[in-house]
Amino acid sequence: MQGIILAAGRGSRLKRYTKQIPKTFNKFKNNRFIDLIINNYEENNIKNINIVTGYKSNLFREFKYNKIFNSKWHLTNIFYSLFKAKKILEKSTCIISYSDIVFNKNAIKLLKNHKGEIIILNNVNWKKLWKRRFKNPLKDLETFKFIKTKKGNFLTEIGNKTRDYSLINGQFCGLFKITPKGWEKIINFINHIRLDITKIDITSFFSKFLKKNRRVVQIVNYHDEWYEIDTIKDLKILNLND
Repeated sequence: MQGIILAAGRGSRLKRYTKQIPKTFNKFKNNRFIDLIINNYEENNIKNINIVTGYKSNLFREFKYNKIFNSKWHLTNIFYSLFKAKKILEKSTCIISYSDIVFNKNAIKLLKNHKGEIIILNNVNWKKLWKRRFKNPLKDLETFKFIKTKKGNFLTEIGNKTRDYSLINGQFCGLFKITPKGWEKIINFINHIRLDITKIDITSFFSKFLKKNRRVVQIVNYHDEWYEIDTIKDLKILNLND
């Protein structure tokens, strides 16, 4: 099993906090986000870690891990960064993490131990954080629906705008696992509909994927610490917990 960290983007909404460094080099409790993420992988005995870089890629040279450079980082969205790791995804089961999130090692453990071809981590406690981040959380929130079966909980809808909290049964954490069989299904889907993968984000991709691939994407529930850092306000909220 290998880890992939998607760290190519700049994070322009953080303004001065990403002018000189990548977004993931910002800190929580005096530790950079990327160091915390790497530590979570290593605590789960995942030593083969790959970092997809782009903006300020030279600053990632200090890391001993494999680096994959997305030379089109300024022209593409995050799914394209994932696609740049296709040679690894074709051969190995991978746990993939966004680089602008903070979580604890149990998140990786849950994904590592859960069986399935494509598994998304579901943030069960999303509402509390979103009420701190936004005056009107529904302006940012998106649908997240799943069905419970004997074989597991399968995602049925994600990423659509809604004004109804009942359509939000969880939240995509920016953490997921893909096996080689799962990646094969993703590639077959891309080729079948001739999807332009340069501009699409991962949530939007799964929204399209689910329409043709039912009961493929499973979810596993996560109840512990999780933060997303998109804006300066998010950074301030995060460090209020320091």
